[in-house]
Amino acid sequence: MNVLNANKINAWVEKKLNLPFTIYNDMIPDTTAPAACLRYDPAPAAERRFNDGSRLLKWNLTFYIRHKDRAKARAFAYDITAALDGTVIPDEENGTEYNCEALTLPQFISIDDKNNTVYSAAIEVYYMARGNMEE
Repeated sequence: MNVLNANKINAWVEKKLNLPFTIYNDMIPDTTAPAACLRYDPAPAAERRFNDGSRLLKWNLTFYIRHKDRAKARAFAYDITAALDGTVIPDEENGTEYNCEALTLPQFISIDDKNNTVYSAAIEVYYMARGNMEE
């Protein structure tokens, strides 16, 4: 089964928005610089299964954005979801396309011990995973 390639989504967002930071997977490094990460559940349930073995998969993804400037953290979270909402990102390696939809507006998470503000924004990604009928 095809697995979501979060790096494709991160790279697309970084390039589209020309972000001044890197989007990591799972965790933001412990530094004071602005940064972001993308978190997702380890495995989705197949929403639909088809006779050819293919599946429609949906992933709920959350971006976490950290910045010293509270307004910028919120703005970056908003820009990310706005850019992804209704977007299709091709993944030639998997031979699929990631269809993205915004799920939330920016949500305040916290202010850390280094006085960085963290905001989150959630999206949904769905795509067809190709089946294997040769078995």
